Amino acid sequence: MKKTILVMILSMVFCGGCGAFGWGSGDPAKFVKPSVAVIKFENRAPFPLEWDLGDGMKEMLTDALVTSERYRVIERLEIDTVLRELRFQYTGSTRKAGRAGQGRLKNVNYLIKGTITDFGHVSDSRGLLTHIDYFEIFTSAQKAIMGMTLQVIEVESGEVVSSTRLEEAVNARDVTVNTTYSKMAMGGGMFVRTPLGRATANVIKKAVRQITAAIADRKWNPKVAALQPDGTIALNGGENRKIKRGAIYEVRDLGRAIVNPENEDILGYTRGKVVGWLEVTQVKELYSIARIVSGDPMAFKPGQLCRPGKVPTFEGKPLTNKTSGRVASVRR
Repeated sequence: MKKTILVMILSMVFCGGCGAFGWGSGDPAKFVKPSVAVIKFENRAPFPLEWDLGDGMKEMLTDALVTSERYRVIERLEIDTVLRELRFQYTGSTRKAGRAGQGRLKNVNYLIKGTITDFGHVSDSRGLLTHIDYFEIFTSAQKAIMGMTLQVIEVESGEVVSSTRLEEAVNARDVTVNTTYSKMAMGGGMFVRTPLGRATANVIKKAVRQITAAIADRKWNPKVAALQPDGTIALNGGENRKIKRGAIYEVRDLGRAIVNPENEDILGYTRGKVVGWLEVTQVKELYSIARIVSGDPMAFKPGQLCRPGKVPTFEGKPLTNKTSGRVASVRR
């Protein structure tokens, strides 16, 4: 029993709850992937070494967002270079073959910005002493602290959709900043093994979870992408979204916009009318092909939302265009 208690205390002291922070639960293929851009952090924390903390935090957070597979991360600093190259390609000085198409740059949905408020080692005057028989466990006299404020801003409206303060402290024992960190770069393999590196990594994990909760926890569903000449319908998701052959989707028109009369913001949409049901027959890497199970083929249009569902029944049998001419009168 005493051995079990000792192990638990050691875990709390030395791991610092290392398993408490994840990258956001759920299969990335099942969620929307907003486009984000991370802005260089503002630094308000004094640090004795000549590190660019703002750029280092931006790079670490960008890497974490990419690794999570829940976002499309766009490097805005490179946009000017890309635009100059596009303009040059369309001056007539280059061949048409391989020329990049205009109007193809992805829009950014959200900007992520932060301010570093704490970064370094501080003295821990509180300490901890635990006595179990002949075991005495002391915390160190120093701790590494990383703290920041984080904001997520919607580009279209300029609204701050999330603002939070994040902080993490890790025991540093007798590690000194000047000797320990002088020969390494922020974010590198050596850095993440240090007390300050572990504190920073934990803050990054918290940041990804906070951002995900704010803008990336909405479930993804396919949409009608194109009407095929043979009467089938292409959907804008395939193997990349783990769509399965034989899946049934209910297709609805986009409902009427609900507008806030105070500022004309769109608050949402009313529930659209069901236009029919589709069955996936082919799954490609980025798109799928579906056949119309029921519904008027003329009612299907690109942009309509598809949700997983079941084909309605009539007199105990699945209702399809072949088995009933009364599809249009079915109400749900």
